[in-house]
Amino acid sequence: MRETENNPVSLSLDMKKNRIRIHKATLHLLGDPLYIQLLVNPEERIVAIRSVERSVSGDQTHKVSQKTLHSSNSIEIYSRSFIDKLRSVTDNLGDDSLYRMEGKVISSENLAVFSFRTLRRTGS
Repeated sequence: MRETENNPVSLSLDMKKNRIRIHKATLHLLGDPLYIQLLVNPEERIVAIRSVERSVSGDQTHKVSQKTLHSSNSIEIYSRSFIDKLRSVTDNLGDDSLYRMEGKVISSENLAVFSFRTLRRTGS
């Protein structure tokens, strides 16, 4: 197991604003990607962030601002379709609540994975 796989990472969800906040540490462990894909596996009940080289039309690929990546801020992505997909996987997501998911980076796959078992409400 590589060293990065031992470092816990987190993902924040703001259901009211349809916002996904990806912490910079996660992106650094993924190799500071130019693009990321937001993925949901409903059967395994996991969310994944995959580092990719380029955008593909019609999928959940998002450009990572290199300026933001080198600032002290996290990356924020607004995606109603992604939040709606998360809601279809679990009924535990309140419309006006904030949540956090814990996960790990799998370097060999260029993935950060987050289990719905780690989903915790952090505010409203």
